[in-house]
Amino acid sequence: MQQPLAYLNGELVPADQAVLPVYDAGIVQGATVSETLRTFHHELFRLEEHLDRFTNSLATVGFDIGLETEALAGICRDLVAHNTVSLDTENDLGLVIFATAGPYATYSGQPADRFDVGPTLCAHSFPLPFHLWHTMQAEGLHLVTPSVQQLPATCVDPSIKHRSRLHYYLADREATQTAAGSRAVLLDQQGRLTETTAAGFLLVSGQQVIAPAIDSVLQSISVEVIAELCQACDLSLVRRDLWPDDVPGADEALVASTPYCLAPVTRFNSKAIGNGKPGPIYDQLVMAWDRLVGLDIRNQIRHGAANHQQPQMNNDPGNHS
Repeated sequence: MQQPLAYLNGELVPADQAVLPVYDAGIVQGATVSETLRTFHHELFRLEEHLDRFTNSLATVGFDIGLETEALAGICRDLVAHNTVSLDTENDLGLVIFATAGPYATYSGQPADRFDVGPTLCAHSFPLPFHLWHTMQAEGLHLVTPSVQQLPATCVDPSIKHRSRLHYYLADREATQTAAGSRAVLLDQQGRLTETTAAGFLLVSGQQVIAPAIDSVLQSISVEVIAELCQACDLSLVRRDLWPDDVPGADEALVASTPYCLAPVTRFNSKAIGNGKPGPIYDQLVMAWDRLVGLDIRNQIRHGAANHQQPQMNNDPGNHS
């Protein structure tokens, strides 16, 4: 079996050798921007959109990695081509690309006149962990609003996809202490609903799918896909401020994220949403996503979850975000 590769600062290296020094600013300060992608049929989905968002994040934080978007796309495609050689056709990969601010001067031990402050760039792939998503696809998520709030836009622009996420960790920890197995959906300083720690949040009312106002959340590529799917399903996607009081009257609630695409939310702050089961709009949108990518997404998750080792590799010689 061929060993997975990763990309680190201009080189393809064995994945287990893609390590950062303890003095990298991504570790010291969490100064990191990132993107997570996935494949369908071993082809990266919406690669251009993800890399556009990544390069916008880089520009906003002032990281100059010295590569154009097409070069980044080539790195991502090369990793997937290598790391899917021994991956079964029914399984897929996730791929992460991230950049940090580079070495942190105080801890590096290097003389100031020789200190290189260039960014660190890394990309690596991982087998999609279908076993983590099977139950939430079948039964739905329970979301809780914790006391931990979303970072205000005056501190970090919500258009930046970043890894300064201690508040996410604390929010999810509080949520699970409130209700076992739940996840956090964060409020902003105005009390508006924003997003979960790993996904965009949406409500369904009649034939409308409602997403939070764009000024309060990351521009979600998955939500943009849902906007396209709504047009094909005689639904409409609208953006407006969402408040906790909007949830009890909603027909359904959903979360959207690149790795698993779409999942239902069936409980909010310990109360059922709708009838407490995944609803028909969720089902309609997932089937439309299936048609878009030529794959039964929920069946892939069910099949993957049934295999205790994820993913199962075949025995052919050759070659694993």
